[in-house]
Amino acid sequence: MINMGHTCSPLFRVFAITLLWGGACMWTADALAHHGGIGIEGDLVEWALNVDQWQEEQSDQGHRIKFLAYPRQPVRGRKTRLVFEIQAMATGRYVSGLAMQLHLRFPDGTEQTQPLPETTGVTAYYEAGVVFEQVGEHGITVASTTPGAVFQAAFKRQVSGSAFVGDWTVWTGNLTVLAALTVTWLGLVLSVQRRFLPAQPGPYDE
Repeated sequence: MINMGHTCSPLFRVFAITLLWGGACMWTADALAHHGGIGIEGDLVEWALNVDQWQEEQSDQGHRIKFLAYPRQPVRGRKTRLVFEIQAMATGRYVSGLAMQLHLRFPDGTEQTQPLPETTGVTAYYEAGVVFEQVGEHGITVASTTPGAVFQAAFKRQVSGSAFVGDWTVWTGNLTVLAALTVTWLGLVLSVQRRFLPAQPGPYDE
């Protein structure tokens, strides 16, 4: 039987530890939905920036409707998550079990209506995945047709033709956080190397 404790090189140990650390970071980023927004699925930079928080909010008929799109800047031809949270203003309670609809108005004037189901396992979250096929401003209206809880809210979202075109503040933040993560990663690798790699004798060591 091979004794792995003696055959594994220090470099292999460094690689294994850094790999585990990176996996832990990605696991943290793959969070579930919560009442502060949605968890980001494997996007460490956006998770670090907390851009998954609610982006817009409206009130109608005693209900507070919060909205976010992920990614924040939708891109033509790519899936965008449209997420809504419903809260009763009088009690502060999150409202589940509603019959919800999502109405989209596209830049060319065409419209589309589809059901907006509640997210499994998260109270009062209603989500739809949409692939926008046109560039420009889109109208996004969410409405409840539930008896005794009828309300609606309208939002707008600009769809770009490329992932490199969008909110410059988000891009600046992404680059800043990415640089910080890179420096942190390199610092960790160097510290682990110093811990596990044998010290090299100096020119005056006997």
